[in-house]
Amino acid sequence: MKNLVVTDEKIMSGQALFTQFKKLYRKKSSVLFTNAFILGDNCFLCDYFLFALSKANKKYPIFNKISYFEDEPVSNYRNDFIADSSISVITKADSSCPQNEKSVFFIFADCNDTSCKTLVEEKLKKALSFKNAKIVLSLVLPKYNSFSSFTCATALSERELSFFIEKHCERTPEIDYFLSLEHICRQAVGCKGADVTELRFDNIFAPDAYCSTRCDIVRIINEISQNKKIVITDDDKKDVFSISYVREACSHIFYAAYNARKGHAYNVASAEVTVADIKEAIYSAYTGQFSLEKNFSPCVKQDRFSLNTLKFDHLNDVDLFDLGVMIKHIVSYITNLEYDTSENIAFYRGRIKQIQALEIEMLQEIDRICVENDIKYFLAGGTLLGAVRSGGAIPWDDDLDIGMLREDYDKFRKACETQLSDKYSYSNPFNGSGSHYTTEKVRLESTYFSTKYSNANVFPDGVFIDILVYDRTSNIKLFQKLHTFILAVLYNCVILRWNYRPWKNRRHGIVKFIVPLLKLFPWGFYHYLFEFFSKIYKNKKNAKYLIDTVGKKLKDGPLPIDGLEDTVYVDFEGIKAPVPVDYTGYLNYAYGPDYMEKPNLSNRRCPHNFARIDLGKYIFDEKGKTPFRDVDIRGELFEAETEK
Repeated sequence: MKNLVVTDEKIMSGQALFTQFKKLYRKKSSVLFTNAFILGDNCFLCDYFLFALSKANKKYPIFNKISYFEDEPVSNYRNDFIADSSISVITKADSSCPQNEKSVFFIFADCNDTSCKTLVEEKLKKALSFKNAKIVLSLVLPKYNSFSSFTCATALSERELSFFIEKHCERTPEIDYFLSLEHICRQAVGCKGADVTELRFDNIFAPDAYCSTRCDIVRIINEISQNKKIVITDDDKKDVFSISYVREACSHIFYAAYNARKGHAYNVASAEVTVADIKEAIYSAYTGQFSLEKNFSPCVKQDRFSLNTLKFDHLNDVDLFDLGVMIKHIVSYITNLEYDTSENIAFYRGRIKQIQALEIEMLQEIDRICVENDIKYFLAGGTLLGAVRSGGAIPWDDDLDIGMLREDYDKFRKACETQLSDKYSYSNPFNGSGSHYTTEKVRLESTYFSTKYSNANVFPDGVFIDILVYDRTSNIKLFQKLHTFILAVLYNCVILRWNYRPWKNRRHGIVKFIVPLLKLFPWGFYHYLFEFFSKIYKNKKNAKYLIDTVGKKLKDGPLPIDGLEDTVYVDFEGIKAPVPVDYTGYLNYAYGPDYMEKPNLSNRRCPHNFARIDLGKYIFDEKGKTPFRDVDIRGELFEAETEK
């Protein structure tokens, strides 16, 4: 569990930067820096940032080179982060740093660790010697006194905090460290015009490391885990302090490089909390694991240690923080408790297992029809992945996919017209169902299971199983590309024609012009064209490749036909279900060679954007009770009232 939690946090720290990198990558003129250099002490914030920066740059390359300055041996912990990234290491003897290129230097210092003071000061001065350099200095603040007795303010701004620390706090080595770094920056900015931005963090947390002067979170969590009890006292309510989470901090640091003003200091924090708030977050994140006891006075005099972050908040458009996520990661790491991903699918309101059970019943109906009509099908998409990886449905997967080759697909479509149970309907663009998906579906009547997209349209849209069709294509790459291109164009025409919404980008004007033209032709024109081009290689005898005609994987090109023409039945959620005899090629195509690895914890979530989930009678025990009212797709108020 510890490794899973740290891996998850590393990946999510990288993903927190993706949006910013994507914007810069698409608009090359916004890329100000050619290279990025990372200099730091032993602060874990440096470790997470170098990994996040590397991952984001690998996906959207905006830096030619990312380098880490290593002046002396570092811990295995940091070496592991460097090994997992594409960071190059610059040793003390290396003089290969380009002076004539615009570079950004990210420098890290935990002012509570004075053992690195001289080293960090030297690194900062070295970075300031570079021409065309932007310096982002990220400081973890030293321990300072409460300012409650000095002012009525509940949080201190940047200038106020500097003055308070300099004039009203005991001159400890940690305070001197902070003031020394600020002095170096002021000299460089004021005398040399250096481009320096200072970010100040206080009480920063990661699952496996913490820089906190106000909250001994390891002790707190260990006590709670041992006693199975959370007790909140006056002491827990007494101190109000700022905290930062490593994932959000990484995003803020990169954002500052492009948006923060030269010569400015910024207070940065994720939230303002007390220890009581953290304990209550633990209780909420692990409901049922611990009891909660509150033993505090109604009015507790509070000491303030809070940062006024208004200046950075107005500059910044990044909003990532979730106290519950932070708590779950830290508690799972310290105690090795199972990380609870149920919150990722909370919008099902407890229905996910019931939805999956209903889909299994639907699969049994489909299997009956296929067996009676000699039709071959196989579990496909995420359903096949779950069957192979764990022998059942993926816990957070909300739909069920089956696949067929074209000849079986045509037989199945025809059989469903007369043989499908009245409990279900067959949804396709040719039978008047009102659906214009290129993916045909078997749906459960008297339910709603609508995505944000489909909910905008009025048609029967119940719990469904996707029927994916795989069509033969040419063995020649050029003709394969032409085949998929034609289908992709037709697919997008259908999507725009059916559910056009204005796009907030440069293509909006073009699309706005195209949509009225698309509406000049009836629906049948597009669907019959799509079907015609899908089946153009239907009778090709020596076809070696297939395409996912329904549109989900068209852009990924063809997949090998080998292994998909024959099936074998395996155990799946208490029933027997068919899978391809050789599914490796399919899963490699759909999910890459590491398909057996589960996604990181934060990404174990529903793949769809559901807007409406209504299981109607299927969430009630109807025995001896009044039947549930029938669905009227026009709206609930059109439905006939239930007789009393």
